[in-house]
Amino acid sequence: MDVLSNLFGSLTSGIIRLLVVVGVLAASYFFIVKPVLHTTDEAIKNSGLNEIGKTLKGVSKEVRHQVNHSFHVTKQQGGNPQKLLHCVQNANGDVNKMQRCTRRF
Repeated sequence: MDVLSNLFGSLTSGIIRLLVVVGVLAASYFFIVKPVLHTTDEAIKNSGLNEIGKTLKGVSKEVRHQVNHSFHVTKQQGGNPQKLLHCVQNANGDVNKMQRCTRRF
């Protein structure tokens, strides 16, 4: 009988420890993690980040118009729009390199 009481005592204490750990994790989620996530979500909604897509669409139209205009002017001046395009693509966003491309081609 002594063996059974030790076995069930160990099993019971193991289950109690497991329940305590699960309870602490649940409490930390509901009292710490969930409020932080909610606050972050509200901050992102109020920051206007969802407006960036609209701004980029407007900018892309202007950029597209400028690129078409540059190609048209390049053709009129005897330049090569394909070389200009290749040069601008290789500039990787560097404005100085792009300006140099427009002067070359």
